[in-house]
Amino acid sequence: MANIEAVLRRYDSILSGNTYDSPLNNGRDFKTFVMTNFRGGIGKTTLSFNIAYKFTMNYRTLLVDVCPQRNFSELLLDKDVNNAKPTIYDALLDRIMGVAWKDASEEMEPLSRRVKDTNREFDGRKISHVIPGSNELFLFPSTLYTQLNQFYAMGGLQKTKAVGNLLNSLDLIIKNETNDLKTEKVLIDSSPFFGGATHLAWMAADALIIPVRVDEQSLFALELTLKMLHDDSSDFNMWRQRAGIDKKPKIQAIALTHCGWNRQAEHQIDGTSLMFIERAVEIANNYVECFSTDNPIDHFSLLSDFQSSGKISGSLGIPIDKLEARKFHTVEKKRLQVNKSVERYKRELDYLFKLLD
Repeated sequence: MANIEAVLRRYDSILSGNTYDSPLNNGRDFKTFVMTNFRGGIGKTTLSFNIAYKFTMNYRTLLVDVCPQRNFSELLLDKDVNNAKPTIYDALLDRIMGVAWKDASEEMEPLSRRVKDTNREFDGRKISHVIPGSNELFLFPSTLYTQLNQFYAMGGLQKTKAVGNLLNSLDLIIKNETNDLKTEKVLIDSSPFFGGATHLAWMAADALIIPVRVDEQSLFALELTLKMLHDDSSDFNMWRQRAGIDKKPKIQAIALTHCGWNRQAEHQIDGTSLMFIERAVEIANNYVECFSTDNPIDHFSLLSDFQSSGKISGSLGIPIDKLEARKFHTVEKKRLQVNKSVERYKRELDYLFKLLD
């Protein structure tokens, strides 16, 4: 089994409030991050929201929602999410469909919305914007791959350029927005399936953040994700090669979520979680070249089960950094109390962010 002592030592220092050195110092080399995994229901969007809040402390940030469930958009736009037009889906169709779509999209600007106008928790942060998601993204994979296959079947020298233009469509949308908004960082929340907009998010990304729950299904999803990024025969790499595109993202962080801890020993992870952590690191060690350094264990962070704090943050759009222990909030007509472990969660999130910054 993999040696995870370095991760556990850092975790103890984090929770003890001791000083520690972040094992990574290259996070600032990357501008565009994608939160990605191939399994739903693990708190990915709540994690995206809280990392977004941390980015906006120091950076003008563009937040992009390419998940058709659009939960990220709801946290940032609140009630305005239902009237948010245009969406990232509209912008992608404008790029994918070309001239045939132009007349329908003439009035599409502006695409981004200022976050603090709809989520007051972002008052006092750097000016940041969001491109809203859309439920219609469920339909997008069919549109994208129909166009890709049509262009690739054309033959001739132009097919490579045409395929590349489609694959870079989200990247070009983001570049246009960041130039206009003077954005310094970009965070994309993606869906738990690869096809469609998540594929384009990987094409736009400099670095990936992969949340992995400590359970069997999530470990399987982690290995699938690493294989997709690594194997030349994967859909991601096959289309990238067809377009003559060399760039592909590196993994900057793997966030192991829902770690349990030993109630009898302060700051110690429980035995079941330890087993899954060891296996996750072992899987990562088989794909060293996918990481932004040659030491995958340095890219791991450990996160507790955020319990009621996570539910409150992910339902009400309140960053965990702003939650106060024992304070009550109403979620879906139920009163939930912020658990006293919230200070622990804040320290864990701080460490994850250090890997990115």
